[in-house]
Amino acid sequence: MTIELVANYTSTSIDPRHFASAAEAAGFDGVGMSDHLFRTSAYPHVWVAVSAMAQATERVFLTTSFANNLFRSPVEFVQASLTMQWLSGGRFQAGLGGGWLEQEVRAIGFDYPAPPARARRYREAIQIAAELLRTGSCQFAGEHYTIDVPVIGPAIDPAIGAPPLIASLGGPWTIAHISPLVDRVELKFGASTRGGDLDMSALAHTTYDDLRRMIDQVRAVAPDTPVGLFTMIAIGDESEMAPLRAILGEGVYADFAGEPARVLDKLRALEDLGLDRVQVTERVKGSIALLGTVA
Repeated sequence: MTIELVANYTSTSIDPRHFASAAEAAGFDGVGMSDHLFRTSAYPHVWVAVSAMAQATERVFLTTSFANNLFRSPVEFVQASLTMQWLSGGRFQAGLGGGWLEQEVRAIGFDYPAPPARARRYREAIQIAAELLRTGSCQFAGEHYTIDVPVIGPAIDPAIGAPPLIASLGGPWTIAHISPLVDRVELKFGASTRGGDLDMSALAHTTYDDLRRMIDQVRAVAPDTPVGLFTMIAIGDESEMAPLRAILGEGVYADFAGEPARVLDKLRALEDLGLDRVQVTERVKGSIALLGTVA
């Protein structure tokens, strides 16, 4: 089995329809859509953009990477996911994340919970989403949500089924308590976003031993659940990428900076650790297109 490659869209420098169709033509297995309002630049709306991607493609699966649980109700997330499954002819995979970027959450007037509360809220949202996707209804009373939804749609077509539910997990608590509830886990390094922004120093110090430990933690509670990895890539010629690799040190992410063929080999080698999918997002603009030339 060859590890699946997912190209993640994160900017407005290219139309998401063109991004998705180019990724499909280059041989990527899936395309993902980030859920941000802004960071260093503005983002398009996740559900509008992923719907456009579906219309522009025929083969690749589509996923939210990841719908932000701090922006909206898990009920709306499921309604949108079922609609995407319907519009894409069964190619959608429902990625729900806990939310991590404090600046944008506070900027729109929402509360930003401390990490333990954010994790518990995320687990409850996953429980609600899983029930709605499985049965089409949900009654739930928890610490963060009280839900009474008699029916949600569009109705699931038995020929294509409900979209699989994917969680983005990094810390030991979320891995232990959420992995058994979902159809797929995508690992990220929890310490890198725990503080409310992306900590590149934490990423730089992430080792393959850290990654193996996280995979083992998932396997301990969900032995049959597929596991993938979120990565950031930086592709260019060796002279351009060597300084970045020096900053990243001996960590995992240093392997994903370099010439296209080198980076692709390192991504595919993740299969040896038991991963079956890797999502790539750009640290350097144009990296996904360059990876597509050798994928």
